[in-house]
Amino acid sequence: MPRFRATAVVAAAALLMAGCATGPGLDKTHSLRRTVQAEADATSTDPSTKPSSQPGKPVDPAFAAERMRLVNPCALIDKDVLQTVGTPSRYTSSNYTRCSNYMKDKAGKSLSISVDVGYTLTSGDLKNATKQIAGLKSSEQKLTSSCRVTAVTQENPGQALQISASTGTGNDAAAETCEPARKVLEGAVRKAKGNPQKYSPPKGSPVEVDPCTIVDKATLAPVLGASPRSLPFGLHQCTWSGQSGSMQLDFRTARIPKDGKFDKDSAEVDLGGAKGYQVFKDGPFPTCHLIVVRTKDSSDAGEIAEFQVGMSKEKAGDRCQAAQAFAKAVLPSLPSA
Repeated sequence: MPRFRATAVVAAAALLMAGCATGPGLDKTHSLRRTVQAEADATSTDPSTKPSSQPGKPVDPAFAAERMRLVNPCALIDKDVLQTVGTPSRYTSSNYTRCSNYMKDKAGKSLSISVDVGYTLTSGDLKNATKQIAGLKSSEQKLTSSCRVTAVTQENPGQALQISASTGTGNDAAAETCEPARKVLEGAVRKAKGNPQKYSPPKGSPVEVDPCTIVDKATLAPVLGASPRSLPFGLHQCTWSGQSGSMQLDFRTARIPKDGKFDKDSAEVDLGGAKGYQVFKDGPFPTCHLIVVRTKDSSDAGEIAEFQVGMSKEKAGDRCQAAQAFAKAVLPSLPSA
């Protein structure tokens, strides 16, 4: 899906926010490469890579997924937090769980700060979390002009609050990125444990829904068999995999096209009372993508549920027919408009 202009973010924000001019935007942040890596980690047999905590239990109740799904990420890097490292500017948000501020550091140099809530960690990420920040296990990744600092909020599956700090080039480059990232992360953890501003979702919004628990095994079985593996990615996406297929459910914000065509090759389908827009993508792992609009405002900013069904080339079956069955099984369980 193409990136949309930042001006569209404000329109999408109006759907979910109360009393704040920034909020969720329009970009999908799914990374197939990272998801595949996470799945490999999730099925590792090396006991040293297995976290010791109970599945689905955060390190602190404040970081419970059902709570963090509603937290406005911009509120975690509020101006009082950013002012500890420089001069804040305009906030932008590209999805439910990410917010950025393109600001200046204390020397007037370019410093961009981003926060990611419910950031998915691999077992390798967890093993590298050997530091401490604000009472949480932490790790750092320093690159040439940026630094990512992560605080572990859940170990099984691995999730985190992550702050990314990056700078400009040449004379506009900030001297340091890890130190401000640490300071902002400390503030973000403090805000998360307090009473941060939350979304005020409209009727029909899927923002509070756990995609991994809303789908039952009977829905997955025709494609994946009786014992599929589930893998959450962030707070609003879940993937299930079987021997030769995968299914995915993703809730996100989006610009809703006037004609409903999220892809130039999209086709409208009837899902028994709801419209869907599907497109088949051929390749090494042929996949059908089916999008159903859940909310939409007067400026065409909204929220969608995307259902994906993919199977290896060797496996016979109609991917789009399976995606429609997937959607029809799940849609009645989503909040109604």
